[in-house]
Amino acid sequence: MFGLVEVITLLLGLSGFGLSPNPKPATADVALQYAIPEADVVIHVDVASIVPGNYKNLLALPNQPQIKSSPELLKAVRQVVTEIEGARSLAKATTGIDLSTDITDATAFISFVPQKEPAFIAVVRGKLTLSAIDKIAGMTGKQATTVGSGKLIDMGGNEPSIGMTKDGVLLAGTPALVRQRLNDGWRAPPRGAGANLSYAAMAIDAKPVFAVSVALSNAARKEVASKLGPKKNFITDLAARHKSWTVSAFHDGVGWSWVDTNKAGLDQVAQMSEGFVDLMRAAHIAPRGIAKMLLAAIDSYKGTDRRVDEVIKRKADIWKIVESYTGDGNFKVAVNKDPAKLRLDVRATGKSLADVLPAGLLAPLGMVTMFGMRSGNAAVGTPYETKPAIAVPPPPPPKAPVQPKPKK
Repeated sequence: MFGLVEVITLLLGLSGFGLSPNPKPATADVALQYAIPEADVVIHVDVASIVPGNYKNLLALPNQPQIKSSPELLKAVRQVVTEIEGARSLAKATTGIDLSTDITDATAFISFVPQKEPAFIAVVRGKLTLSAIDKIAGMTGKQATTVGSGKLIDMGGNEPSIGMTKDGVLLAGTPALVRQRLNDGWRAPPRGAGANLSYAAMAIDAKPVFAVSVALSNAARKEVASKLGPKKNFITDLAARHKSWTVSAFHDGVGWSWVDTNKAGLDQVAQMSEGFVDLMRAAHIAPRGIAKMLLAAIDSYKGTDRRVDEVIKRKADIWKIVESYTGDGNFKVAVNKDPAKLRLDVRATGKSLADVLPAGLLAPLGMVTMFGMRSGNAAVGTPYETKPAIAVPPPPPPKAPVQPKPKK
């Protein structure tokens, strides 16, 4: 187990991880080329903004001076890096795909089917070639067959199929959907005004790192209602009356949009959005306030516990961690409420995602846990003591079996 010093050192080392702007993100025309026309849910991930930069930081983690200063931490970090690098190398050797550099973006489409498993297809783009499908087929023990100008791995039964288009787009999902999209006659589905894909297109064209677009069909709405019971509640109300809902994460913040079917519903969601923004601001300010209070109070416990003394020595580093994972709550918020279109758009922006959506609650909670946890029922501030181990005598050796006397 790591001690306090190792935890602080690791958190300082991880502060360099984050999201990087992608100069050439996928457009909606590209991302929605193989979409399900009336998908209930569309999920888009800009992998190039997440993986390459953070993977480089991961490989460099063992070389950071603060990590190298702790032999135990260095050993653990090296072990994790070795395991991840081994998995990446194995994937590259078996499929020809380098997961750290060759994937640029991925988009998934889900359509709910009454009383059946949802139909879905995932579309992965990057530096992929048609030849990779043969290597993937070798891993699955199946044979890749030609469909149109692409290739298909039929896993059999209801298992998802895997396909690769002639231009190197990887498809995986419901067998019929994959096969349709490999045919030479496939064309991208149209996106009319108010169609499900039109809302997804607007979200993707905003260049997010991650986006989810939800526009439930009547079948999906009925499914939600059946799962949540006959009584009307907040969730069933939203599912029944909404046209679209999207939420997105960017390298510099978050955003969401809502399209309603009536003005009262739009006003309700607008008020909830205001409250959520207030909570996001408080989620920055409260952890900082708690951290300041704890760091100020801890000096009173100097000399009572070796772990408390370590905290006092590293107060400056702890505050750096708090600042790395939180902002001051003063991020910018742009709200566009359009009663004519019954649409609400909210965009919260800071210098980075952490300035808007904090992970900083973990720091003060960790400090509170550290102060509250002691061996046995020891109170905060009492010296750390270990009880002597109780010697347990070894079991007696087994008795030799009694040999029966020979018969006369």
